[in-house]
Amino acid sequence: MLANETASPVGEMLRNAQRDQQLILLMVILNVGNVVNMSRRFMQGGTLSLLYVVVALMIVFVSWYAYRQRQLIRRLRQGDGATYGHLRGAIQQLRAFSHNKLYAKIAFLATVALVVVYGKYDAIMHSLHSGLSLPLVAVGIVAGLGIVAGLLYWGQRRQQQRYGQHLDQLEAALQELEEEK
Repeated sequence: MLANETASPVGEMLRNAQRDQQLILLMVILNVGNVVNMSRRFMQGGTLSLLYVVVALMIVFVSWYAYRQRQLIRRLRQGDGATYGHLRGAIQQLRAFSHNKLYAKIAFLATVALVVVYGKYDAIMHSLHSGLSLPLVAVGIVAGLGIVAGLLYWGQRRQQQRYGQHLDQLEAALQELEEEK
């Protein structure tokens, strides 16, 4: 089950991880282009530098995440039939890694939002004082947060479909092997 079978759960997870890495590369390229384009129009000085630092940190984190995820999945193939502890530990690490990804996404989005608010604080305050309706602003913020929460939920469900079901299969196979002992 752990060998080089293409239909095995480990093989499926490796293929999913490779697809994710390709998608991540495309998203990084698009985001860098977007940040450069937006920053030329709307931001200046220290805020621009801060935004570049945040984006650079995002690229480093995403690259590390993709590398570490594939490394953990490959680690599953290194186990032999007698190392239940090794396989259980690797499965637990992958599950924890997957859960922590959600928290990292939330932290990154909050950081980007804070950088944008910091950079546009004067413009935001000017708009609020010039007669912009506070309830309208509140509705916009709630709608934006709802969309972000929906996307995060969808991403987490997608992650579970792409990796969780395969980890469940591996755990079930381990359980069967332990019961046969």
